[in-house]
Amino acid sequence: MSTNTPNTKKQAIVSQKDLNLLFRIIKTNWWIPIAILPIFYAMGTFYVYRLTNIYQASTQFLLKVNDTYYQNNVLNDASFYSYGSYVDNLNEQRIIQSYDMSSQVVDKLLPDLQVSYYIVGKIRTTEQFKNVPVDIVVNSVNPGFYEQIFDLKILDYNSYEISYEQDGIKQVKKGKFGERLIDVDLGITVNRNLTFTDKKIESFKEIFYQFAIHSKEYLISNIQGNLSIENPDYTNILILSLTDIIPERAILILDTLNSVYASSKLKSKFELNERTISYIDRQLNEISYSLKSIEDTMQDYKERKSIIDLEWEQNDFLTKIGSYDGQKSQLQLELKALNDLENYIIEDKDPQFLPPNIFVFEKSGFLSTAVNDLYLKQIELNKVYNIAKETNPIVADLKSSIKKTKQDLLIYITNTRKAVNQQVEGLNKEILSYINEAKLIPGKQRDILNIQRKSAVSEHLYNFLLEKKANTKIAKASIVPDMKIVESPRNVGVVSPDKPAIQKSFLSAGLLVSLLIILLRAFFYSKIKSVAHLKELTDLPLIGVLPYVKDENNDGIIVEQKPNSLISESFRNLRTNLQYANIGVGAKTYLITSFLPGEGKTFTSVNLATIFARSGKKTVLIELDLHKPRIFKRFGLPPQTIGLTTCISGLNTYEEIISSTPIPNLNCIYSGPIPPNPSEFVLSQKLREIIDRAKVDYDFVIIDTPPAGLLSDSIYLIQQVDASIFVLNTKSSSKRVITFLENIVEVNNLENVLLVLNGVTGLGKRYYYQGYGYGYGYGSGYGTGYGGGYGTGYGTGYGTRKK
Repeated sequence: MSTNTPNTKKQAIVSQKDLNLLFRIIKTNWWIPIAILPIFYAMGTFYVYRLTNIYQASTQFLLKVNDTYYQNNVLNDASFYSYGSYVDNLNEQRIIQSYDMSSQVVDKLLPDLQVSYYIVGKIRTTEQFKNVPVDIVVNSVNPGFYEQIFDLKILDYNSYEISYEQDGIKQVKKGKFGERLIDVDLGITVNRNLTFTDKKIESFKEIFYQFAIHSKEYLISNIQGNLSIENPDYTNILILSLTDIIPERAILILDTLNSVYASSKLKSKFELNERTISYIDRQLNEISYSLKSIEDTMQDYKERKSIIDLEWEQNDFLTKIGSYDGQKSQLQLELKALNDLENYIIEDKDPQFLPPNIFVFEKSGFLSTAVNDLYLKQIELNKVYNIAKETNPIVADLKSSIKKTKQDLLIYITNTRKAVNQQVEGLNKEILSYINEAKLIPGKQRDILNIQRKSAVSEHLYNFLLEKKANTKIAKASIVPDMKIVESPRNVGVVSPDKPAIQKSFLSAGLLVSLLIILLRAFFYSKIKSVAHLKELTDLPLIGVLPYVKDENNDGIIVEQKPNSLISESFRNLRTNLQYANIGVGAKTYLITSFLPGEGKTFTSVNLATIFARSGKKTVLIELDLHKPRIFKRFGLPPQTIGLTTCISGLNTYEEIISSTPIPNLNCIYSGPIPPNPSEFVLSQKLREIIDRAKVDYDFVIIDTPPAGLLSDSIYLIQQVDASIFVLNTKSSSKRVITFLENIVEVNNLENVLLVLNGVTGLGKRYYYQGYGYGYGYGSGYGTGYGGGYGTGYGTGYGTRKK
């Protein structure tokens, strides 16, 4: 008993079949990337050339800078930094990016930014900032013209021409340099700049200029959209970056933004300083009027009472009582300031109405520090309200801090007021004591004393306010913004587009497209050019190979015209292979079809039938391509009026449709007139009887049918023949055709389906004679089939399996 030994031979990871497939794909498609990659590289180069470079300008400044040069003032600038060192940089970033800040920048730069200038080239249009010979001043413009492109042409040294589209109609306006253009919708003045000279006029005339007028809203939106702010960790430094296609313009905008932001930081401090000076001026005016009134009263009293001098007690009483009254007045001012501050805190007024008199009697200590802190927190709260909602955590924190400060201030005011009242009561007692003593002085002397005392008090207060006003004015010069420029605006360079990356992307796309085309060609549109390629795609047996013939579609029978040619030898080999093929004993009926027209099925049918007849076999050729009959042309005959269609219709008998040919042993049954319903004739029982009759009368029956890829006639007829031959042509047959054939075989359970590869190039007689060296031997039974074949071309044989 024999036993099967297992095959221990390891299967290679990459087989020779895989290598052949790869080699064939490379061989047939190597030119695709070579052709496509330069195209995509050129496209990428052109695209990159048309792109506009985006530049970035950058500046840096430091927040919370306490630079001050004068401390002795009513409102100490250093008091703004009494508590803490944290600066909320997020709020500052939002302020810088706010609409109002950008609006102020645009207002300052509107003459420079409102008009954009362009030079139109053959391939691209470039925007210019200062490199144009003209300067356009916008006096008035129709809002509908904002962002519209205007064409500008320089006619000569004195005149120009502007053209634009309005309501689909081209408008042309001419004007003179330096004079306002008289137009209702476009009120502009075009001026020559310093580069516009007589020597350059000809070159300027050849350049195609354009310009656009921008609205303020457009400019503000552009600045906000291109501005970015970065705050490095653990620093109070802000880095402002602005992108623009013109770096000089970006630098100008950033420089102006720095100036506007610094001015905004100074604004609140200057306002508080001015309010303090205004309050002191009002108090000085009131005291001046009071002093003048006192002096007038004294003069009038002395004139009416005829008083020349007072006794020596006058000086003593005046000095003491005046001193006490002065102290009392100052304490009363302090009480008034405390009351004003208390009302301010309780009524929760806007910080712009902070009573300035609270600073007049400022002393170092809690009150001055806490009041300044409260004021700053309220200012900050108003700023946050402009950019945040009530639910913002920052708002809640500020409100809580303000409430705590107010509570502390109210407690301190109550205690301070109590102490001041006690001092006032003490002074009142002292004054009352001296007044009682002064009652002993004659009435006239007492009245003069009262008038002089009031005058002394007013003068003392007047001198005090003058000193504070001088200090406050000096302090104004020491107010500086709490920010410092660390790095002036400068051009960082091009930030986009990344042109090398774009070109690489185009090359990658070209490579991807090349691979996609190669894959599509390899798997869907790759033509079957060789026997090896066909064997890789299918296990259907290959029964013959026909070399490429230039005049294949011409009329005539090539094996008769060129009996010693390579194509004739190929048909003889095909006949031999059919006779020895493993398709059953006594097989004589062969159906020949193809997937599409023009693949050589009729050519193969006629020449194969001729080869059989020339070998002495009685052969009949049946033309069953009722849709487009052509066999009669091969025999040099006109369209036949008698044939299958007339026999099936009952107009002729079987014997009458048998036509002889010039070739011995070869008869032909032509299709006859083309019927309106060819498929019904194919399905008729009469046709089956004709085929059965031919099988009896002839040694071989060759049936030419319509293309199987277009009509189902041949699929139906396959069941009535011994073997079916599908002709594949190297010009049109692809994997799709093989898939179609295999599906037909599997779905219809067909047997004896054979293939013929037509139009193979590179075949010579040596190829066929080489095959004869192996001989035409039989295999060992039906399983292996015909084993010799065409030498190296058909080493696996052409036999089919017996099912």
